[in-house]
Amino acid sequence: MSAIVTTSEVLDQALRSAGLEEAFDDRGIAHEDCPGCGATGGLKLSLARGRVHCNACGTEGPLLAYLREKSDAAEWNNEPFSEAEIIPIEPRLPKAEPVLSVVPAAPEPIQAELISEAPTAPAEAPKQLDGRLGERIIMTLLALIFLGAGLAAAGLSGFANFQAFSLGVSDPTQAKIWGWSGVIASVCSFGGFTFFWWHISGGRRGEAVRALLFALAGAATSIAGTSLFMMNNAGEQTAAWQSAVDVRALTEAEISDWTRQLQGIPPETRSIEGLEAYLAGVEAAGRTHQKPYRDAQNELGLAKRRADLEAKIATARADLRQQTSVAGAQPTQSLPAWAFALMLELFSSQATSIAFVSLLLLYGRQPKTAETLDAVLDVEEELVV
Repeated sequence: MSAIVTTSEVLDQALRSAGLEEAFDDRGIAHEDCPGCGATGGLKLSLARGRVHCNACGTEGPLLAYLREKSDAAEWNNEPFSEAEIIPIEPRLPKAEPVLSVVPAAPEPIQAELISEAPTAPAEAPKQLDGRLGERIIMTLLALIFLGAGLAAAGLSGFANFQAFSLGVSDPTQAKIWGWSGVIASVCSFGGFTFFWWHISGGRRGEAVRALLFALAGAATSIAGTSLFMMNNAGEQTAAWQSAVDVRALTEAEISDWTRQLQGIPPETRSIEGLEAYLAGVEAAGRTHQKPYRDAQNELGLAKRRADLEAKIATARADLRQQTSVAGAQPTQSLPAWAFALMLELFSSQATSIAFVSLLLLYGRQPKTAETLDAVLDVEEELVV
Protein backbone atom coordinates (compact mmCIF):
# COMPACT_ATOMS: atom_id res chain seq x y z
CA MET A 1 0.00 0.00 0.00
CA SER A 2 1.70 3.14 -1.18
CA ALA A 3 0.14 5.71 1.12
CA ILE A 4 -2.01 3.66 3.52
CA VAL A 5 -0.72 2.68 6.95
CA THR A 6 -2.93 0.09 8.62
CA THR A 7 -3.02 -0.38 12.35
CA SER A 8 -4.20 -4.04 12.47
CA GLU A 9 -1.58 -6.77 12.21
CA VAL A 10 -4.29 -9.24 11.17
CA LEU A 11 -5.33 -7.01 8.28
CA ASP A 12 -1.72 -6.35 7.30
CA GLN A 13 -0.93 -10.07 7.11
CA ALA A 14 -4.09 -10.75 5.12
CA LEU A 15 -3.20 -8.03 2.61
CA ARG A 16 0.29 -9.43 2.16
CA SER A 17 -1.00 -12.98 1.78
CA ALA A 18 -3.43 -11.86 -0.91
CA GLY A 19 -0.77 -9.76 -2.64
CA LEU A 20 -2.76 -6.52 -2.27
CA GLU A 21 -0.48 -4.56 0.07
CA GLU A 22 0.32 -2.06 -2.73
CA ALA A 23 -3.13 -1.98 -4.38
CA PHE A 24 -4.80 0.70 -2.23
CA ASP A 25 -4.70 4.42 -2.99
CA ASP A 26 -4.41 7.35 -0.58
CA ARG A 27 -8.09 7.05 0.37
CA GLY A 28 -7.75 3.34 1.27
CA ILE A 29 -9.70 2.18 -1.82
CA ALA A 30 -8.80 -0.65 -4.25
CA HIS A 31 -10.66 -2.32 -7.12
CA GLU A 32 -10.66 -6.00 -8.12
CA ASP A 33 -12.47 -8.07 -10.73
CA CYS A 34 -15.77 -9.22 -9.23
CA PRO A 35 -15.82 -12.99 -8.56
CA GLY A 36 -19.60 -13.01 -8.85
CA CYS A 37 -20.37 -11.29 -12.13
CA GLY A 38 -16.87 -11.01 -13.56
CA ALA A 39 -17.06 -7.21 -13.90
CA THR A 40 -13.58 -5.87 -14.53
CA GLY A 41 -12.58 -3.73 -11.56
CA GLY A 42 -16.18 -3.87 -10.32
CA LEU A 43 -15.43 -5.09 -6.78
CA LYS A 44 -14.56 -2.17 -4.49
CA LEU A 45 -12.35 -2.86 -1.45
CA SER A 46 -12.48 -0.25 1.32
CA LEU A 47 -10.04 -0.17 4.25
CA ALA A 48 -12.05 2.52 6.07
CA ARG A 49 -15.30 0.48 6.04
CA GLY A 50 -13.64 -2.93 6.15
CA ARG A 51 -16.02 -4.15 3.43
CA VAL A 52 -16.03 -5.27 -0.20
CA HIS A 53 -18.87 -4.32 -2.56
CA CYS A 54 -19.73 -4.73 -6.24
CA ASN A 55 -22.04 -2.15 -7.76
CA ALA A 56 -22.83 -4.42 -10.72
CA CYS A 57 -24.19 -7.52 -8.98
CA GLY A 58 -24.46 -6.40 -5.38
CA THR A 59 -21.82 -8.80 -4.02
CA GLU A 60 -20.76 -7.60 -0.56
CA GLY A 61 -18.98 -8.90 2.52
CA PRO A 62 -16.21 -8.37 5.09
CA LEU A 63 -12.88 -7.30 3.63
CA LEU A 64 -10.86 -9.58 5.91
CA ALA A 65 -12.91 -12.64 4.88
CA TYR A 66 -12.45 -11.80 1.20
CA LEU A 67 -8.69 -11.44 1.57
CA ARG A 68 -8.27 -14.76 3.40
CA GLU A 69 -10.54 -16.58 0.98
CA LYS A 70 -8.55 -15.24 -1.94
CA SER A 71 -5.28 -16.24 -0.31
CA ASP A 72 -6.50 -19.77 0.48
CA ALA A 73 -7.80 -20.27 -3.06
CA ALA A 74 -4.44 -19.27 -4.50
CA GLU A 75 -2.59 -21.72 -2.21
CA TRP A 76 -4.86 -24.66 -3.08
CA ASN A 77 -4.48 -24.22 -6.81
CA ASN A 78 -0.68 -23.68 -6.79
CA GLU A 79 -1.34 -21.75 -10.00
CA PRO A 80 -1.83 -18.12 -10.95
CA PHE A 81 -4.87 -17.00 -9.01
CA SER A 82 -8.16 -16.41 -10.79
CA GLU A 83 -10.90 -14.21 -9.36
CA ALA A 84 -13.55 -16.68 -10.55
CA GLU A 85 -12.35 -19.21 -7.99
CA ILE A 86 -13.83 -17.17 -5.14
CA ILE A 87 -17.48 -17.74 -4.25
CA PRO A 88 -19.25 -14.34 -3.93
CA ILE A 89 -20.07 -13.19 -0.42
CA GLU A 90 -23.77 -12.34 0.00
CA PRO A 91 -24.38 -10.56 3.33
CA ARG A 92 -27.65 -9.07 2.04
CA LEU A 93 -29.37 -12.39 2.59
CA PRO A 94 -31.33 -12.55 5.86
CA LYS A 95 -28.94 -15.09 7.35
CA ALA A 96 -27.37 -14.61 10.73
CA GLU A 97 -23.80 -15.20 9.60
CA PRO A 98 -22.37 -15.62 6.09
CA VAL A 99 -20.62 -18.89 5.28
CA LEU A 100 -17.43 -18.41 3.32
CA SER A 101 -16.24 -21.13 0.99
CA VAL A 102 -13.83 -21.53 -1.89
CA VAL A 103 -13.88 -23.87 -4.87
CA PRO A 104 -10.54 -25.62 -5.46
CA ALA A 105 -9.45 -27.32 -8.62
CA ALA A 106 -10.81 -30.65 -7.30
CA PRO A 107 -14.40 -31.58 -8.15
CA GLU A 108 -15.62 -31.38 -4.56
CA PRO A 109 -15.82 -27.94 -2.92
CA ILE A 110 -13.69 -27.34 0.13
CA GLN A 111 -14.85 -24.95 2.81
CA ALA A 112 -12.20 -22.81 4.47
CA GLU A 113 -12.47 -22.20 8.18
CA LEU A 114 -11.30 -18.71 9.15
CA ILE A 115 -9.37 -18.67 12.40
CA SER A 116 -8.64 -15.40 14.14
CA GLU A 117 -5.02 -15.46 15.18
CA ALA A 118 -2.41 -12.94 16.17
CA PRO A 119 0.31 -13.07 13.53
CA THR A 120 3.84 -12.26 14.38
CA ALA A 121 5.13 -8.81 13.68
CA PRO A 122 6.77 -8.49 10.27
CA ALA A 123 10.54 -8.51 10.27
CA GLU A 124 10.72 -5.28 8.28
CA ALA A 125 8.81 -3.21 10.84
CA PRO A 126 11.92 -1.74 12.53
CA LYS A 127 13.31 -0.69 9.15
CA GLN A 128 10.02 0.95 8.25
CA LEU A 129 9.92 2.80 11.53
CA ASP A 130 13.50 3.97 11.08
CA GLY A 131 12.72 5.14 7.56
CA ARG A 132 9.67 7.03 8.71
CA LEU A 133 11.61 8.66 11.53
CA GLY A 134 14.34 9.80 9.16
CA GLU A 135 11.75 11.05 6.70
CA ARG A 136 9.99 12.98 9.45
CA ILE A 137 13.25 14.59 10.61
CA ILE A 138 14.25 15.63 7.08
CA MET A 139 10.82 16.99 6.20
CA THR A 140 10.60 18.84 9.53
CA LEU A 141 13.93 20.58 8.90
CA LEU A 142 12.91 21.53 5.37
CA ALA A 143 9.53 22.77 6.61
CA LEU A 144 11.24 24.96 9.21
CA ILE A 145 13.62 26.35 6.57
CA PHE A 146 10.69 27.11 4.26
CA LEU A 147 8.82 28.67 7.17
CA GLY A 148 11.76 30.95 8.02
CA ALA A 149 12.25 31.98 4.39
CA GLY A 150 8.54 32.62 3.94
CA LEU A 151 8.28 34.73 7.10
CA ALA A 152 11.37 36.71 6.06
CA ALA A 153 9.79 37.41 2.68
CA ALA A 154 6.55 38.34 4.43
CA GLY A 155 8.49 40.77 6.63
CA LEU A 156 10.06 42.45 3.59
CA SER A 157 6.68 42.64 1.89
CA GLY A 158 5.08 44.09 5.02
CA PHE A 159 7.83 46.72 5.33
CA ALA A 160 7.40 47.72 1.68
CA ASN A 161 3.62 47.92 2.07
CA PHE A 162 3.93 50.03 5.22
CA GLN A 163 6.23 52.53 3.51
CA ALA A 164 4.15 52.67 0.31
CA PHE A 165 0.72 53.04 1.95
CA SER A 166 1.87 55.50 4.60
CA LEU A 167 3.24 57.91 1.99
CA GLY A 168 -0.23 58.28 0.47
CA VAL A 169 -1.55 60.21 3.51
CA SER A 170 -0.16 63.54 4.70
CA ASP A 171 -1.34 63.30 8.31
CA PRO A 172 1.24 61.37 10.39
CA THR A 173 -1.34 59.48 12.47
CA GLN A 174 -3.39 58.41 9.47
CA ALA A 175 -0.20 57.54 7.62
CA LYS A 176 0.70 54.99 10.33
CA ILE A 177 -2.80 53.50 10.21
CA TRP A 178 -2.71 53.05 6.44
CA GLY A 179 0.83 51.73 6.68
CA TRP A 180 -0.20 49.00 9.11
CA SER A 181 -3.05 48.06 6.78
CA GLY A 182 -0.38 47.06 4.28
CA VAL A 183 1.26 44.84 6.89
CA ILE A 184 -2.11 43.20 7.60
CA ALA A 185 -2.54 42.52 3.87
CA SER A 186 0.83 40.77 3.81
CA VAL A 187 -0.15 38.55 6.76
CA CYS A 188 -3.49 37.68 5.16
CA SER A 189 -1.80 36.72 1.92
CA PHE A 190 0.44 34.01 3.37
CA GLY A 191 -2.05 32.77 5.95
CA GLY A 192 -5.03 32.45 3.60
CA PHE A 193 -3.48 29.76 1.42
CA THR A 194 -2.94 27.54 4.45
CA PHE A 195 -6.61 27.92 5.38
CA PHE A 196 -7.52 27.06 1.80
CA TRP A 197 -5.64 23.75 1.96
CA TRP A 198 -7.06 22.96 5.39
CA HIS A 199 -10.65 23.49 4.27
CA ILE A 200 -10.28 21.70 0.92
CA SER A 201 -8.66 18.66 2.57
CA GLY A 202 -11.59 18.51 4.98
CA GLY A 203 -14.17 18.66 2.19
CA ARG A 204 -15.39 22.15 3.12
CA ARG A 205 -15.41 23.54 -0.41
CA GLY A 206 -17.42 26.66 0.38
CA GLU A 207 -15.04 27.71 3.14
CA ALA A 208 -12.09 26.78 0.91
CA VAL A 209 -13.30 29.10 -1.85
CA ARG A 210 -13.82 31.92 0.62
CA ALA A 211 -10.32 31.39 2.10
CA LEU A 212 -8.84 31.37 -1.42
CA LEU A 213 -10.56 34.66 -2.32
CA PHE A 214 -9.35 36.15 0.95
CA ALA A 215 -5.79 35.01 0.27
CA LEU A 216 -5.84 36.29 -3.32
CA ALA A 217 -7.16 39.68 -2.17
CA GLY A 218 -4.36 39.97 0.38
CA ALA A 219 -1.80 38.86 -2.20
CA ALA A 220 -3.02 41.43 -4.75
CA THR A 221 -2.88 44.20 -2.14
CA SER A 222 0.60 43.13 -1.07
CA ILE A 223 1.84 43.01 -4.68
CA ALA A 224 0.42 46.48 -5.35
CA GLY A 225 2.04 47.92 -2.22
CA THR A 226 5.45 46.39 -2.93
CA SER A 227 5.31 47.55 -6.57
CA LEU A 228 4.44 51.08 -5.46
CA PHE A 229 7.31 51.07 -2.97
CA MET A 230 9.77 49.91 -5.62
CA MET A 231 8.57 52.50 -8.14
CA ASN A 232 8.79 55.31 -5.59
CA ASN A 233 12.35 54.33 -4.74
CA ALA A 234 13.24 54.10 -8.42
CA GLY A 235 11.79 57.58 -8.98
CA GLU A 236 13.74 59.02 -6.06
CA GLN A 237 16.91 57.38 -7.33
CA THR A 238 16.38 58.81 -10.81
CA ALA A 239 15.67 62.27 -9.41
CA ALA A 240 18.81 62.14 -7.26
CA TRP A 241 20.87 61.08 -10.27
CA GLN A 242 19.44 63.87 -12.41
CA SER A 243 20.07 66.41 -9.65
CA ALA A 244 23.66 65.22 -9.34
CA VAL A 245 24.13 65.58 -13.11
CA ASP A 246 22.75 69.14 -13.04
CA VAL A 247 24.93 70.12 -10.08
CA ARG A 248 27.97 68.62 -11.81
CA ALA A 249 27.32 70.62 -14.95
CA LEU A 250 26.87 73.81 -12.92
CA THR A 251 30.04 73.18 -10.94
CA GLU A 252 32.03 72.55 -14.11
CA ALA A 253 30.73 75.83 -15.58
CA GLU A 254 31.71 77.75 -12.43
CA ILE A 255 35.18 76.21 -12.42
CA SER A 256 35.61 77.21 -16.07
CA ASP A 257 34.54 80.80 -15.31
CA TRP A 258 36.80 81.12 -12.26
CA THR A 259 39.70 79.71 -14.27
CA ARG A 260 39.25 82.40 -16.91
CA GLN A 261 39.18 85.10 -14.21
CA LEU A 262 42.30 83.62 -12.65
CA GLN A 263 44.08 83.70 -15.99
CA GLY A 264 43.35 87.48 -16.20
CA ILE A 265 45.50 88.17 -13.13
CA PRO A 266 49.15 88.88 -14.07
CA PRO A 267 51.40 86.00 -13.13
CA GLU A 268 54.00 88.36 -11.66
CA THR A 269 51.61 89.43 -8.94
CA ARG A 270 53.34 89.00 -5.61
CA SER A 271 51.91 87.06 -2.67
CA ILE A 272 49.60 88.59 -0.11
CA GLU A 273 52.13 88.19 2.72
CA GLY A 274 54.91 89.94 0.75
CA LEU A 275 52.71 92.85 -0.29
CA GLU A 276 51.36 93.37 3.20
CA ALA A 277 54.93 93.44 4.57
CA TYR A 278 55.97 95.97 1.88
CA LEU A 279 52.99 98.25 2.58
CA ALA A 280 53.67 98.14 6.29
CA GLY A 281 57.29 99.29 5.69
CA VAL A 282 56.18 102.16 3.41
CA GLU A 283 53.65 103.34 5.98
CA ALA A 284 56.29 103.23 8.70
CA ALA A 285 58.59 105.38 6.52
CA GLY A 286 55.82 107.93 5.86
CA ARG A 287 55.91 107.61 2.09
CA THR A 288 52.29 106.59 1.51
CA HIS A 289 51.80 109.54 -0.86
CA GLN A 290 54.12 108.07 -3.45
CA LYS A 291 52.99 106.05 -6.49
CA PRO A 292 54.69 102.72 -5.56
CA TYR A 293 52.55 102.61 -2.45
CA ARG A 294 49.35 102.97 -4.49
CA ASP A 295 50.55 100.34 -7.01
CA ALA A 296 51.28 97.96 -4.18
CA GLN A 297 47.75 98.42 -2.82
CA ASN A 298 46.27 97.59 -6.26
CA GLU A 299 48.54 94.56 -6.54
CA LEU A 300 47.43 93.45 -3.07
CA GLY A 301 43.81 93.48 -4.27
CA LEU A 302 44.73 91.29 -7.24
CA ALA A 303 46.60 88.90 -4.95
CA LYS A 304 43.58 88.56 -2.68
CA ARG A 305 41.34 88.02 -5.70
CA ARG A 306 43.69 85.33 -6.98
CA ALA A 307 43.70 83.57 -3.60
CA ASP A 308 39.90 83.67 -3.46
CA LEU A 309 39.54 82.21 -6.97
CA GLU A 310 42.06 79.47 -6.25
CA ALA A 311 40.18 78.52 -3.05
CA LYS A 312 36.83 78.39 -4.93
CA ILE A 313 38.31 76.26 -7.70
CA ALA A 314 39.85 73.83 -5.21
CA THR A 315 36.58 73.47 -3.27
CA ALA A 316 34.55 73.03 -6.46
CA ARG A 317 36.88 70.35 -7.75
CA ALA A 318 36.65 68.48 -4.42
CA ASP A 319 32.85 68.58 -4.63
CA LEU A 320 33.01 67.47 -8.25
CA ARG A 321 35.01 64.40 -7.31
CA GLN A 322 32.35 63.42 -4.77
CA GLN A 323 29.57 63.91 -7.32
CA THR A 324 31.31 61.82 -9.95
CA SER A 325 30.37 58.52 -8.31
CA VAL A 326 26.71 59.55 -8.09
CA ALA A 327 26.41 61.08 -11.52
CA GLY A 328 28.40 58.34 -13.19
CA ALA A 329 26.20 55.48 -11.89
CA GLN A 330 22.97 55.97 -13.78
CA PRO A 331 20.09 53.97 -12.20
CA THR A 332 19.04 50.97 -14.27
CA GLN A 333 15.91 48.85 -13.97
CA SER A 334 16.63 45.29 -15.04
CA LEU A 335 13.46 43.86 -13.45
CA PRO A 336 10.03 45.57 -13.39
CA ALA A 337 8.68 46.50 -9.99
CA TRP A 338 5.58 44.32 -10.40
CA ALA A 339 7.71 41.25 -11.27
CA PHE A 340 9.83 41.70 -8.15
CA ALA A 341 6.68 42.22 -6.05
CA LEU A 342 5.12 39.06 -7.52
CA MET A 343 8.23 37.00 -6.74
CA LEU A 344 8.33 38.31 -3.17
CA GLU A 345 4.64 37.53 -2.72
CA LEU A 346 5.10 33.97 -4.03
CA PHE A 347 8.03 33.41 -1.67
CA SER A 348 5.99 34.80 1.21
CA SER A 349 2.66 33.05 0.67
CA GLN A 350 3.67 29.73 -0.84
CA ALA A 351 6.75 29.04 1.30
CA THR A 352 4.82 29.56 4.53
CA SER A 353 1.84 27.59 3.22
CA ILE A 354 4.04 24.65 2.19
CA ALA A 355 5.75 24.69 5.59
CA PHE A 356 2.52 24.85 7.60
CA VAL A 357 0.88 22.11 5.53
CA SER A 358 3.93 19.86 5.90
CA LEU A 359 3.94 20.33 9.67
CA LEU A 360 0.22 19.59 9.82
CA LEU A 361 0.72 16.39 7.84
CA LEU A 362 3.69 15.33 9.94
CA TYR A 363 2.30 16.07 13.39
CA GLY A 364 -1.45 16.41 12.86
CA ARG A 365 -4.06 13.80 13.74
CA GLN A 366 -4.80 11.22 11.04
CA PRO A 367 -8.52 10.43 11.21
CA LYS A 368 -8.34 7.85 8.41
CA THR A 369 -6.10 5.60 10.48
CA ALA A 370 -8.44 5.69 13.44
CA GLU A 371 -11.48 4.97 11.27
CA THR A 372 -9.69 2.07 9.60
CA LEU A 373 -8.76 0.58 12.98
CA ASP A 374 -12.35 0.80 14.22
CA ALA A 375 -13.69 -0.79 11.04
CA VAL A 376 -11.20 -3.65 11.21
CA LEU A 377 -12.00 -4.32 14.86
CA ASP A 378 -15.73 -4.40 14.06
CA VAL A 379 -15.14 -6.89 11.25
CA GLU A 380 -13.03 -9.14 13.45
CA GLU A 381 -15.67 -9.15 16.16
CA GLU A 382 -18.45 -10.06 13.73
CA LEU A 383 -16.43 -12.66 11.83
CA VAL A 384 -17.45 -16.30 12.33
CA VAL A 385 -14.44 -18.34 13.35
